[in-house]
Amino acid sequence: MSTQTNNAYSIQKVADNLKRLGLPPDWDERTNRLLASIYRELVKGTPVNAATVDSWAAASGLDHEAGKEFVDGVSEKDEAGNVVGAVGLSRNEHSHKFEVDGVGLTTWCAWDTLFIAQALGKTANVTSYAPDSGSEVTLEISPTGVVANPVRAVVSVVMLDPSQIDMESLESVYMVFCHQIHFFPSREDAELWSAESESDFAILSVDDAFEVGSIAFADLIEVASRERSTSESTQSFAA
Repeated sequence: MSTQTNNAYSIQKVADNLKRLGLPPDWDERTNRLLASIYRELVKGTPVNAATVDSWAAASGLDHEAGKEFVDGVSEKDEAGNVVGAVGLSRNEHSHKFEVDGVGLTTWCAWDTLFIAQALGKTANVTSYAPDSGSEVTLEISPTGVVANPVRAVVSVVMLDPSQIDMESLESVYMVFCHQIHFFPSREDAELWSAESESDFAILSVDDAFEVGSIAFADLIEVASRERSTSESTQSFAA
């Protein structure tokens, strides 16, 4: 096997590649509002039942079928049909631990920890383990950037062609894309791991990967910020 690991990929080039793949998909303000609501509930450590999803969809301007179709396409559910994970953030067991306000969650890939902290407007403590070596990487990620990166970790970002991934399949997105996005304690570790793959990788600093998240998920982050401000203003007025 051989790989091309390119340390010279710019932030914008990685973001452009993600856009070509449709990551994230072309969501509108309504679906971003619904996703932001789901994130806010999951980070409380609470699954989201179908009735709540329906009410949030309606409040976001989506009818029942459109809301259900969106959520079904981006979420993990438990046996009762409650949403326990969506677009990277999950109550299920995944490789990347993501703790916010004392609530332990996980994310589907390393990169999720970076843009989800921005969307939540909260600081997260992240614990992840590099594939193969099992080396622990711990980070503190705030809504505005990386607060602590003790080992100067990096992130592997797989560079794909659109023909290599089925964006209509959550399983494909997870296995083809998410499953190849990891934290490593050093660039050398990332390069050794990626050398065993036939895929092309960019190896980014965590700061650069955070910036890619800011670009790729700009609409979601903006909508989530606006929703938080509205909620805080309402609560302040009620008090």
